[in-house]
Amino acid sequence: MTRTLAVLSVAALTGLAGCAGSAAQSSNDAGAGAGVDYGASPEEYQEALADMDPVTLTYQPGAQSSQGHTGEAEQLFVDRVHEVSGGAITLEPVWGQAVAAFDDVTEAVADGRIDIGVEIPIYTPSKYEAVNELINLAPSKPASPYVTEIATTAAMMDVAWNTPEIIDNYEAMGVTVLRPVMFETSNALMCTDPVTSLDDFKGKQIRVGSAADLAIVEGLGASPVSMQFVEAYEALQRNTIDCTLGGLRIGSEYGFLEVAPHVTFPEDSAWGRSPTAVVAGPGYTNLPLAAQQLIFDAYAESNARSLEASVAFTADAIGKIDEHGGDIARLDDDANAALADAIDGLREETVGSSAFDGEDVASRLDEAYDTWSGIAEEEGHVDSGDYTAFAEDFATDPVDLSEFGERMFEEIYLPHRPS
Repeated sequence: MTRTLAVLSVAALTGLAGCAGSAAQSSNDAGAGAGVDYGASPEEYQEALADMDPVTLTYQPGAQSSQGHTGEAEQLFVDRVHEVSGGAITLEPVWGQAVAAFDDVTEAVADGRIDIGVEIPIYTPSKYEAVNELINLAPSKPASPYVTEIATTAAMMDVAWNTPEIIDNYEAMGVTVLRPVMFETSNALMCTDPVTSLDDFKGKQIRVGSAADLAIVEGLGASPVSMQFVEAYEALQRNTIDCTLGGLRIGSEYGFLEVAPHVTFPEDSAWGRSPTAVVAGPGYTNLPLAAQQLIFDAYAESNARSLEASVAFTADAIGKIDEHGGDIARLDDDANAALADAIDGLREETVGSSAFDGEDVASRLDEAYDTWSGIAEEEGHVDSGDYTAFAEDFATDPVDLSEFGERMFEEIYLPHRPS
């Protein structure tokens, strides 16, 4: 089924240009030369870059190829940078983690093997203590087909950008942050057989990708198995694990729903949310200021398109669940109670963290979630929590997150724009 995803154009954002003058000094300000206002025309960018020698930067996206909703969103970013720069900047995508695995991207960016890359910080919590303490708070926000997901994504990004310890965490490893955290949707529990009660969890081997996942699975009486998500399909197929935790995008794009079509969600919380980060190295920071700004600004489109891709994958996943004889269920009361206890424990861990002021971070996240939930509601975004009904509606009325993405960029990103 063809999905029509709205694209957030630079032209639609020209009203934000005046915000650039008040942007805070950024760590990305090593570039020489004059900058341009946010929302500048391609001609203005090209004039600012007229004396720059053309450059090609290696970009390792998160998707396996330029196909599919996420790949298309990442290719749009590549194309936009080339177009607006008048060919002065070429991003050469290396798909499928061909240069570095998801847990080695930061090192590859720092040493120049990659110029810009997508990292998954949950895979190496010892490297990203502050980020992972923030992730502990993610399950407290409820799962839904999309509205609570976009609100949580914006709230987490808002808090991450404004928590110095998180940004310092990346920069201490020799990279510059372009996107500190980007969540797609909350995790789903995808299993080879239905799992909804505490009795069902006993003896189950469940793939986890983060320390938060591990605590949740243990709290439900199952056995966590730590592995990267790219290994989960074969493990499910061979019955070496019974379930995997991951977003429906992963389940749909990587075929998990073919072998684990029984999907379970909690009632009033989430399994957790697994973010990616985008980091850049010297190839980016040595560019003229206007070139850095162009790449940074291109995320105005990328934010909206990435969110829309996640929503589209959720709708696609519902069809694949049906196709493979699966179902979508909610946790039974006893399992919901056990999950709530595990989530409370994760919040207590973050509140007591030595990585940052955990009580302040938890409070700011709650406030940010309320703010971004209100913004979503103002823009007319509502859903009932019924995944099947959502997928049916999406087939004829795709979700347009252009305005929401614009607000995210204006209110979260612009203060950190290179200047």
